[in-house]
Amino acid sequence: MLSIILPTQNEMRSGLLESILACLVQVADAEIIVIDGGSDDGTLELLSKYELKLITEPGTSRAAKLNAGIAAASGDMIFLHHPRSLVQPESFQQVANPGKNKSRVWGGLTHQFDHDHALLRFTSWYSNRIRCDRAGILYLDHCIFFDSEFKHEGLKIPDVDIFEDTELSKLLRRHSKPVRLPAVVRTSAIRFKRNGIYRQALLNQWMKLAYYLNFSHDKMNRQYEKGLNLNKK
Repeated sequence: MLSIILPTQNEMRSGLLESILACLVQVADAEIIVIDGGSDDGTLELLSKYELKLITEPGTSRAAKLNAGIAAASGDMIFLHHPRSLVQPESFQQVANPGKNKSRVWGGLTHQFDHDHALLRFTSWYSNRIRCDRAGILYLDHCIFFDSEFKHEGLKIPDVDIFEDTELSKLLRRHSKPVRLPAVVRTSAIRFKRNGIYRQALLNQWMKLAYYLNFSHDKMNRQYEKGLNLNKK
């Protein structure tokens, strides 16, 4: 069985949650676990219409939400679903057996934005070919998946405010290289649209530099979320 974990926090503004849920309920042999951080915009009301396991974790980081979902998962494969990304139901067939029956497999899907722009195409190319394939780092909008063996061995994402996906990738790549599946995940370009494509691209690079210089995660997250609050506690 596949455990699909979806962290949410006031997701109605993105306009994608209903489409995400409509796709997920079509996935065979899967459990859907949603961890909500205290939404008050209609997200909970929408979730109540679907057959899923809902866990409420008010005021928590996304890392804490993901850890709560992992703890509740009972599947053989655990799939961390980005809250503003869309995965077609048939793509989960690839996730169910990504490593030809090998154990301790982890990886993600092939990234693509839902908005066409040269810089966004380059960003996806870099994310797929360089960051994932060569560096072994996957962001959550690749929809990271991993064998439940990692969970049983005590896997826990560090409770940081930002770059929790990088921290998770570092833990997983100690054991094996990630598998990038050909199935595409289409991620909302909402940050780029609202902040401006080039401005957001520069902010992303600054955030990565600040991370490697060990700046405060809280300060980085507040700067990254300023004016958007998409991943706010």
